[in-house]
Amino acid sequence: MSADQPVLAEFTAQFHHAPYPAISPSRPELSTTGKVVVVTGAAGGIGSAMCRAFVEAGTKDLVLIDLNQTGLLKLKAELEDQGKSRIYPLVLDITKTMAVREAFNTVEAVAGKIDVLVNNAGYQNLNKPLLDIDIDEWFKCFDINVKGSFLVALEFLRHCKPDAVLINISSVLAHYGVRRGYCTGHSGYSASKIAITKAMDIIQEELPTVRIVNMHPGLVATAMSAKIGNTAFSVDSVNLPAHFAVWLASPEAEFLRGRLAWANWDVEEMKSRKDEIVEKDLLRLELTGI
Repeated sequence: MSADQPVLAEFTAQFHHAPYPAISPSRPELSTTGKVVVVTGAAGGIGSAMCRAFVEAGTKDLVLIDLNQTGLLKLKAELEDQGKSRIYPLVLDITKTMAVREAFNTVEAVAGKIDVLVNNAGYQNLNKPLLDIDIDEWFKCFDINVKGSFLVALEFLRHCKPDAVLINISSVLAHYGVRRGYCTGHSGYSASKIAITKAMDIIQEELPTVRIVNMHPGLVATAMSAKIGNTAFSVDSVNLPAHFAVWLASPEAEFLRGRLAWANWDVEEMKSRKDEIVEKDLLRLELTGI
């Protein structure tokens, strides 16, 4: 890691930048055979990688949600060539309440109750000095990252199985302190990710049978990171968060219920510390020092 790169939260001794055997979608223990999985932001870099990983894991029905119809159809064709999953692309603006409701009614009608939701769709405003920001673009972070993600979560909860898993894509900027300097220029994105992460925590408390995990996907080169000029820090493989999401959806990750985890952290080390994590109530978004 260069001197210019951020110092990261190394909760485990091993800090991964690429997939490794313990999170391989081909592991029988991580199989999603017979399951219905929904991925939002499916046509993007991380979203499409997640879709490929869930197909590799044996998903029965995979629902792709995005605004990019061309990208969805291209991904659908690729995934149908890759495996036996039934692929359902849905062009959807997740900020529209009735459209989201109708979409999830359709999902249950064609595929049945949902087992896994990956709440991955997101938006980041341009990295500008605070006094130069476009206020409408700033609030677009809240429209998509908070309102949109919350609407999707609510409809998922109305159409999921009692023991379903909701993986919410959060961010390091949701919990790293501003004095570390990483949030500068990212106030809209950071604040919106804090808001939706906390909302997921509250949903977990209200609906304890569903397992919710907030996930930082790592520093991955995507169209979003290119837009804000962060590609120099994009050191992680797009398949790392994709494979990690499959692991999070498995019974092995039960101990992370209601918590926040980084895709970079080693799952074997986390599993070895699961009693400590649960007993000390670690990996939560809370105020310390009081």
